[in-house]
Amino acid sequence: MARREGLFARLSLDYADHPKIAVLSDEAFRAHVEMILYSRKYMTDGQIAKQIAKRWPQQALSELQANDTEAPSLLELDSGDYLLHGFEDMQETKQEIEAKRQVRAEAGRKGGRAKKQNAKPAPSKTPSKVSSNLLSKNVAEIETESETELSNKPPVSPPGDNPQPKPTSRKTRIPDDWAPNESHEAKAAELGVDLHAETEKFRDHAIANGKTFVDWSRGFHTWLNNAPKFAPRPGSRPSERDSPRTFGQMKHDNNLALWAQVQAEEEGNEEWPRQLGA
Repeated sequence: MARREGLFARLSLDYADHPKIAVLSDEAFRAHVEMILYSRKYMTDGQIAKQIAKRWPQQALSELQANDTEAPSLLELDSGDYLLHGFEDMQETKQEIEAKRQVRAEAGRKGGRAKKQNAKPAPSKTPSKVSSNLLSKNVAEIETESETELSNKPPVSPPGDNPQPKPTSRKTRIPDDWAPNESHEAKAAELGVDLHAETEKFRDHAIANGKTFVDWSRGFHTWLNNAPKFAPRPGSRPSERDSPRTFGQMKHDNNLALWAQVQAEEEGNEEWPRQLGA
């Protein structure tokens, strides 16, 4: 069976039975697991920004901070951010991940040079050619759960530390591994919008409607900029129980309007500055 691509987090088999975890409510248990996955995905080394922590109920955060008198599962820092206790004991740190990637990249460069040096036409494989092929094969097989390259950036890092690669000029469907970067984290915090919820709406709408785009990171930035304008006003949101069709139609219309703004920017619509209020 082929190995699955993607990143993974580690949980010990007795995780759920640990005294600190066993006393948690279902809500706090889920919050703790999601925090571990979030920190592993974005390589924050167990740190959860206070803006990100708002996605979990305050009661769940309080439980995690009080489930042990000496070493609770969650610590609140002076900055207002949070830190997962013992994260580095179970998960690979950002430094360890980047060190492995560097080793892999160097091995790949050596393999490429060997192939170039030995790429001479011959009726049969020479020993040097066989050696080159073996080296290339070994390089291709060097892969661990932490070495899979994704476009995820740690949200606590200042914008600009790890710039996104320049997009091609060809429109593509949204990549399976696309995820918000640190500039999106900062923008969502600035606008006071739920980054997780907007990410899901953006991705679901793109997939459901077969959308293509040149620069997905820039497109999502535009989506975030306009999200507050299309958010339901207090008191104007209909009940899902009383009016399910109206509620669903409202969400659908908002998504269409947001996407229209995204496409207008990419296509150089002259009305774009006016739409943004410039």
